[in-house]
Amino acid sequence: MEKNNTIGIIGLGAMGRVIAEDLSRTYRGKVVYLVRDVKSVKDIAAKNNAEARYADVAKKETLVKALDGINVVIHAVHHEYNLTVMEACLKTSTNYIDLGGLYHYTKKQLKLNSKFKKQKLIAVIGMGACPGTTNVLAKYASEFFDKIKNIEIKVAYCDYSSYSQKPPFFPPYSVQTLFEELSWKPAVFRNKKTVFVDPVSGIEEYKFPEPVGKKKILYSIHSEIATLPYTLKADNVSFKVSFDDELLDQIMSLKKLGFLSEKKINVKGISIVPSVALVEVLKKLSKPVLEKREEYEVMRVVVTGIKNKKHREIVIDSRMGGKNIGADLDTGVPPSIVSQMIAKNKINKFGVFSPESVIPEAEFFKELAKRSIFVYLNNKRIKK
Repeated sequence: MEKNNTIGIIGLGAMGRVIAEDLSRTYRGKVVYLVRDVKSVKDIAAKNNAEARYADVAKKETLVKALDGINVVIHAVHHEYNLTVMEACLKTSTNYIDLGGLYHYTKKQLKLNSKFKKQKLIAVIGMGACPGTTNVLAKYASEFFDKIKNIEIKVAYCDYSSYSQKPPFFPPYSVQTLFEELSWKPAVFRNKKTVFVDPVSGIEEYKFPEPVGKKKILYSIHSEIATLPYTLKADNVSFKVSFDDELLDQIMSLKKLGFLSEKKINVKGISIVPSVALVEVLKKLSKPVLEKREEYEVMRVVVTGIKNKKHREIVIDSRMGGKNIGADLDTGVPPSIVSQMIAKNKINKFGVFSPESVIPEAEFFKELAKRSIFVYLNNKRIKK
């Protein structure tokens, strides 16, 4: 089938829908939604003039069939399926984008580089907010140095929205991903070596630009550590993020009680994984009822190093938020932008790439600004 620069999205969950809405506003080509329940996306497909096809990421043969005719696909389902989707893309000669692989999956995905290169395909892995935009920020800042000593990524979010109904457990994104980020040992690159530290460690208070302000941030496992030390040749790279205190306390209590365990247990003759069972239980909770939305997020990259034999520090931020704006926008917008770059042949390299290796920074920042996501260099907005 003729590809005709068709863009596909695998999964129309919360993040997939943000990507779909951005493509509907900014892309003039064909868009296809690949989902397990085609009927569930009938309305949004009709609204956005998109096609819906059946596909199940757990069944590679359905992906291969559904990817027929698609030039570039954005994988917006959980990272444990990243490799499966990439292998399907190799069978259908489809370019690939995902939102991240929590370090370990990213390392495995990079090993497919030669296969994608041989077939003249592009795979951009970890192209959401963080990883994604953070990688591109680090690449832009790196150009001001002769030698990079430290890259520190610091991310914070705040929600000033009002709700008429709010469930007792209210995560900002995928429960499964959240549990993994707070249970798996975070990777930190120290003195040119990767080490794994204790989950929920390295806590410090850090002041972000208002209205986010002071936040406690901590180490969390993230894909930036899998690539930035090598692409930008930094001695030290770290990632820290803030979590709502109440939410963090809830998750830590669940962890202490064993509910986040990924080891199978026997319950009345039935083998279950506690963390998987808990995710399914939490999915049944009532949904929040929003009255007025107002969210903010700052993704900050602090780079220190040497320029002309002198010490230098660069602080570069991506900032977004305000009334009627959801923080998930800055995760859904980047893959939409990059999928369009690939569809329009603006990225000409072949292989598997992290964002800092292949994304043109100036054009990317310009596209972010069109969506009210702005980049600041040393607290001055980049407008070019």
